[in-house]
Amino acid sequence: MTVFFTIYLIGIIFLTLLMLFRLFRGDVYNRFVGILVMTTNVILILVLIGFIDGRRDMYVDIAISYAMLGFISSIIVAKFLGTRGGKKNDH
Repeated sequence: MTVFFTIYLIGIIFLTLLMLFRLFRGDVYNRFVGILVMTTNVILILVLIGFIDGRRDMYVDIAISYAMLGFISSIIVAKFLGTRGGKKNDH
């Protein structure tokens, strides 16, 4: 089972590196989506490392904390992008 998790971990790391391309080459909204996807990938990577290492509880706690921080920051950035830099959108 560890071999399966290791192969899956390598695949997720590869997809995360591909997401860096979208992060550096795109407009603001593509960058925002790229950051959200990378946050999800990092959470998956943490959980998979926990399964491979055998210390699931520690890595899952770290992943949950990272997920909460990612959620709060995505709400803040979405609010900022929705109001166009602090100015209310009238139309």
